[in-house]
Amino acid sequence: MEGSDRPRISVLHVDDEPGLAETAAEFLRHESDVFSVETATSASEGLERLADEAFDCVVSDYDMPDMDGIELLKAVRSEYPDLPFVLFTGKGSEELASEAISAGVSDYLQKRGGTERYTLLANRVTNLVTQYRAEERLQTRVQQQAAVADLGRDALTGCGLDALFERAVERVATGLDTEYSKVLEYRPAGDDLLLRAGVGWQPGLVGEAVVGAGEESQAGYTLQTEEPVVVEDLRTESRFSGPPLLLDHDVVSGISVVIGTPTEPWGVLGAHTTERRIFTEDDITFVRGVANILTNAIERRQLERDLRQAERRYQTLLENFPDGGMFLFDDDLRYLVARGEGLDVLGLTPEDMEGKTLDEVFPPEVVEIQKPKYRAALDGETQVWRQEYEGREYRVYALPVTADGDERLGMVVSQESAEAYPDE
Repeated sequence: MEGSDRPRISVLHVDDEPGLAETAAEFLRHESDVFSVETATSASEGLERLADEAFDCVVSDYDMPDMDGIELLKAVRSEYPDLPFVLFTGKGSEELASEAISAGVSDYLQKRGGTERYTLLANRVTNLVTQYRAEERLQTRVQQQAAVADLGRDALTGCGLDALFERAVERVATGLDTEYSKVLEYRPAGDDLLLRAGVGWQPGLVGEAVVGAGEESQAGYTLQTEEPVVVEDLRTESRFSGPPLLLDHDVVSGISVVIGTPTEPWGVLGAHTTERRIFTEDDITFVRGVANILTNAIERRQLERDLRQAERRYQTLLENFPDGGMFLFDDDLRYLVARGEGLDVLGLTPEDMEGKTLDEVFPPEVVEIQKPKYRAALDGETQVWRQEYEGREYRVYALPVTADGDERLGMVVSQESAEAYPDE
């Protein structure tokens, strides 16, 4: 049976006769090189081995002096409810089989002469472990999806970003079963990443520890790629070296994704473990889902800040033009705000204008004059001109409105009676 391309199967074989235990182990190894078999010569030793190591399946004899196979099965089920357990015994009866089934045995197989029983045992173990792993993956996937959904609800409730980051790293560590998880914030000024939130790291590092944003770190490398970065073994990794943060914590495997976008990254979300680990596509999807929620929350908070700044700016402009008409436009020359006494002269109300475009409010001959000047204002050029409308002349101002960093928010237009400025 070929096994080099198949996942390894770790088996604990418990039999009080060392020779028989090792013989069964050798037959299993001979059947397929996917099998890694360890032996224990008593039930108590078997339980100790299970507590110290991870196994995919237990194969046990029934007739043992300190604890029989059924008692061992019950002890295993109390700690590992779903772990495959095969009772492989020379002593068989319907009563024994019924008792084993009641205790939760995965399979029951009698020993007989010839190697075909070991071939059958190998097939049974392989099938049980395959099913066990599939069910475990499904359960993990369901838990991961639930964690993403819960975090999404947290984000929608409006909790602060720091609280959301803390919940995110906790859910990632639990969902992936890793010792460490982290949110790193990219700081362009110093070209580094700050450990903003984390699970498992040494006390005092969250909020203080810094990782380089260049290719010397997994996080820095992640910033430069559009795909998740998965590390199976940091000790042999050739794409980048391990930063002190990871090396000081004996990290071996890890996964990281960008928070934000590759062109405008906010930071990095990652998880790490001290044991060699192969992260699955489901794991990658899970971490990406968490990162997407954080990205949306960060963008929403930034938008809210921008809107608050814009509202303050708009209010200041409105207060500075109390007597004339005051109009705020977006890039499509759509009225966002229409206020002031000038609306009465135009014979219009805010409801007649707000939400409509310039073309929808005024006749073509007026639009023909105003549109090029408004466009120039949107491009950053302040415009002042005189214009006649329905027999009355106005002085009109069109000013671009920007946020911090010169981000364009729109344009404001004010009109006043030209009679107040007869010489201009």
